[in-house]
Amino acid sequence: MAEEGTTTRAGFVALIGEPNAGKSTLLNRMVGAKVSIVTHKVQTTRARIRGIAMEGAAQIVFVDTPGLFRPRRRLDRAMVAAAWGGAADADIVVLLVEAHRGLTEGVRTILEALREKLPAKARVALAINKIDRVKAEALLALAQEMNAAHPFEKTFMISAERGHGVEDLKRWLSAELPEGPWFYPEDQIADLPLRMIAAEITREKLTLRLHEE
Repeated sequence: MAEEGTTTRAGFVALIGEPNAGKSTLLNRMVGAKVSIVTHKVQTTRARIRGIAMEGAAQIVFVDTPGLFRPRRRLDRAMVAAAWGGAADADIVVLLVEAHRGLTEGVRTILEALREKLPAKARVALAINKIDRVKAEALLALAQEMNAAHPFEKTFMISAERGHGVEDLKRWLSAELPEGPWFYPEDQIADLPLRMIAAEITREKLTLRLHEE
């Protein structure tokens, strides 16, 4: 529980990006527990699992959206619509892009959609992930190119896998969330019961094993 007299903050943060941009890895790193399925196979995040991270007197509730891509089938369209729905409802949106892939066609599509599908006052931050894969000059050039394409509130250079820069992002998010009471008890890490998360991870492992055989 927060100490009496402490101003508490709570809000929803949507992580968006192309498939495999590292959203699940980042979520797990921030929450400090494996609550989302991390795999190199695309589109494994079926449920919008919310991971909950505590940072000081702030509670950050993460919406782990499906990877955004150009939908071809009806199911794909539903997943992409769900992702944008989660982003539109969030207090802050974090766009995750891969440093070594840069401003891809998929990222350009997402940038266009940011203007169309999010409210005019939507708060969007940029997180350039996998920074260990490129040189500093390339990182700075990508950050400038991305900010020229969209007015991001803040840009973070991170490695979700190694943890570099993740605490800076987490601290910023916690300070920017609206003042208000927490949504969940302090010791609850996700809004799905742990038994369901374990079952989902087991199911994914079995599915992947079947595909690989």
